[in-house]
Amino acid sequence: MSERGDRHGAERERYDAAYLERQADRLSDPLLAVGSPLSPGIGGEVVSADPETPSLYQNEVRQPPDLLAAEATEHRLALTGKVSGPALTLALEMTESIGAENAVERNLAHQIAVMHELGLTLAARASGFAVDVKTWAPEQRQQVQSIEAARMARAAARALEASQRGMLTLERLRNGGQQVVTVQYVNVQEGGAAVVAGRMDRGEGRK
Repeated sequence: MSERGDRHGAERERYDAAYLERQADRLSDPLLAVGSPLSPGIGGEVVSADPETPSLYQNEVRQPPDLLAAEATEHRLALTGKVSGPALTLALEMTESIGAENAVERNLAHQIAVMHELGLTLAARASGFAVDVKTWAPEQRQQVQSIEAARMARAAARALEASQRGMLTLERLRNGGQQVVTVQYVNVQEGGAAVVAGRMDRGEGRK
């Protein structure tokens, strides 16, 4: 702007550039950004290490892992319970059934159970609307009931599909996303026959 004779505009640009440079230097240095040394905590989270100016989550990331797990369990149960009592029951039964080994599997089990409960609830409402479609009812009422039945059925299908995708995600987590394909080669001569079975067990008492 100074080349065009706008000295005030050029001065504002230099001021803005100097301000941005100071902000970049501040963000590139954690000590300047936070104002105190940093300390790593649970999960690799980093907070201020200065006891005189503690950060909001300093106590959270520094608590023992068992206390953190207990607090996380309370939050998980409370959040699922807010959806519905049946959703919480299904979630607990699922975590027990699959033998959830860590927080990721427990969180996923609760999500699967919530979407499963929601899908079945919406399916029941879709069925109720469909049943109310009476031939003797006014045509407008029949249309409304049919539209609501279709809308609820689509929502139920999406919720149940989300639940099923969660199950596939759980399987990939446990199997590392790998698929095992077994290829069997069988040579059968002319006039012969072959039977290929994955597994055959003898019955007890037979020799």
